[in-house]
Amino acid sequence: IRSSAEAVDGSGRMAATAMVKAACPSASTSCRAPSAPVTVTARRPSGGRRKAHRHLVQHTTVQGLSSPLGAARRHAVGPRATVFASTSDVQEPSKKATSLAESMKAVFAGWADLVTTALSKLSAKRVIFALAAKFQLWNVPLLPFLSTGRHLIGLVNSLATLGAISKKTASTFEGLFHNYRKAVVGQTEGVDDKRVVHIMKQILRCVFKEFVDPYEFPSYHERILEPYNYYDFGQEYVSCMTDFENSYIGHVDRFEEVQQKLRAGENVILLANHQSEADPGVWALMLERRFPELAENVVYVAGDRVVSDPLCKPFSMGRNLLCVHSKKYMDEDPKTKPDKMKQNRMTLSKMQKMLSAGGTLLWIAPSGGRDRPDDSGKWLPADFDEATVALMYKLGSKAKSKTNFYPFAMWSYAIMPPPPKVVVELGEERIINFSGVGVSLAEALDIDGITEGLPEDDRDAVAKAITEKTWEEMNKEYVLLDRAISERVGTSWEAKGYVTPGRSASYVLPVRNAASEAGERPADDAWYAW
Repeated sequence: IRSSAEAVDGSGRMAATAMVKAACPSASTSCRAPSAPVTVTARRPSGGRRKAHRHLVQHTTVQGLSSPLGAARRHAVGPRATVFASTSDVQEPSKKATSLAESMKAVFAGWADLVTTALSKLSAKRVIFALAAKFQLWNVPLLPFLSTGRHLIGLVNSLATLGAISKKTASTFEGLFHNYRKAVVGQTEGVDDKRVVHIMKQILRCVFKEFVDPYEFPSYHERILEPYNYYDFGQEYVSCMTDFENSYIGHVDRFEEVQQKLRAGENVILLANHQSEADPGVWALMLERRFPELAENVVYVAGDRVVSDPLCKPFSMGRNLLCVHSKKYMDEDPKTKPDKMKQNRMTLSKMQKMLSAGGTLLWIAPSGGRDRPDDSGKWLPADFDEATVALMYKLGSKAKSKTNFYPFAMWSYAIMPPPPKVVVELGEERIINFSGVGVSLAEALDIDGITEGLPEDDRDAVAKAITEKTWEEMNKEYVLLDRAISERVGTSWEAKGYVTPGRSASYVLPVRNAASEAGERPADDAWYAW
C-alpha cells in the first residue's frame, strides 16, 4: 500500500481509499481531506490462513488518509483481520533521545573511519613482517628446494616485490651471489655451488631478520654467538675467498708479545690501515690457529656504515665493536649530527673504562675509512688522521693500566675492494676475488723517543710526530706484505718472520667447549692438532 500511495495527497485520497478497500474489503473507507498522517495497520491471522493474507503489510503508513470517526477508529475486517485508522500527530523525539542518537552516530562513524584507514594501509610488507616477527621465521631453515642460485635469487626478488626487503638490497644481493660464486667455486677443495648456496642462504636469513626485527648497535657491542653464531658465519664467508697458500702473518713473535702483555693486564692499541669489509674476518682467519685469544677477543672501533648497511650488519654482529660515527659522514644529515656526537661521547667513555680496567685489545683505523687506489691504480695506505691518533694516545695515557701502541698493516683489498671513490649511499656493489691476504705487526711505538725534544705543551707537534711515525712503520710492513703476496714467496720468508697460516679454505670451524673457552686446548681437539 505504501509503495502505491507515496504520491497521494489531498486530491488523491479516493485512490488511496480504493487501495484500502482492496486490501480489506469489509473495512469502512469513508474518507475526508487529511488533517494529519494516518497509519493503517493490518494484523495477519495466525495458523494456516497466514499464507492467504501475506499481501497485508504490518505497520503500513499511508499519507493522506484520515478517519471520519475521530482520532482512532476500529474497523472489523473479517473474522481474523482488523484495520486501525489513526489521525494522531507523529511525536517528535525528545532532545535527550536526539542527542544520544547523534553521539552513537559519531562513535560508529569514528570506528568506521578507523577500520577503513587501517585496511587501506594494510600491505603485504606489514603482513609479512608481522608474521615473521611473531614466529621468528628467520630461525626456520630455508626450504630444501632452494638448492640453486636461480631459486635463491627468485626468492630474493619476490621478497623485494612484496616489500619485505628493499629493491636496492635485492639487487646488491644478486650481484654479491654471482660475484662470490664466480670468485670462489673450484678454487679450493670443498668449495662448490652447493656450499655457495648454503652460505648465501645464511646471508639472506640474516638480512631478512634485520629488515623484520632490526638490531640496534649500542655504543659497545659484544659479539653474538647464540642462539645464532654470527662469528662462525662471518668466518666461513671470508675463508672461501682466501688463498691460504699465499697468505702471510708478519712477525709472529710480535703477536706472541702482544698476547703476553694482554695476559699481564696491559692494554694494546693497534693503529691500522683499513682495506676491506672483510678485515675483521681476515684478522681472525690469520690468527685463529696460533692465537685464538687475539683472533676472537679483539675490539674493533667501527664506523656507522658497518652497523647500518643491510648486507654488512650481520657480519658486524659477530665482532666486538665500539661504535662511532666517522667525521667523513658526520655532516650528511644535520638533524642527526647531535645524536651522532652524543653516541661518540658515550663510546669514548666506555673505551676509557675498558682501558682503565686493563687487558683490552683495540683495533682502530686512524684514516677513518678504507684505503683507495691512487690515480695510477696502485693501492696505498691512506694517511692517518692526527686528531684520531692524538685522542687514542690521550686515552691510553689516562688509563690506569699501561697502554702499548702498535702500528699494524692489513693487506686485504683484493678479496673485497671498495669502490674507487667514497660512496655516501649505502648498498655499494660487492666485488669479490679469490686472493691471498696478510697481517703484520711493527714494533711497539717508543712514545718518549718519538716526542723527545718537543715541548710538552705543544700538543699539535706531539700529535704530528706520533702520527707520522705510526704511519711510516705501518707502511713499511704493508710494502713487505704487498711484495710477499705479489711474488708468492711461500715459506721462503720464514727467516724474516713471515709465515703462512697453514690451512685451506675447506677447514672446519674451531670446536668450542668449556676448556677452549677458558683458553685451554684439550689434547684430543682434532682441529687444534691439525
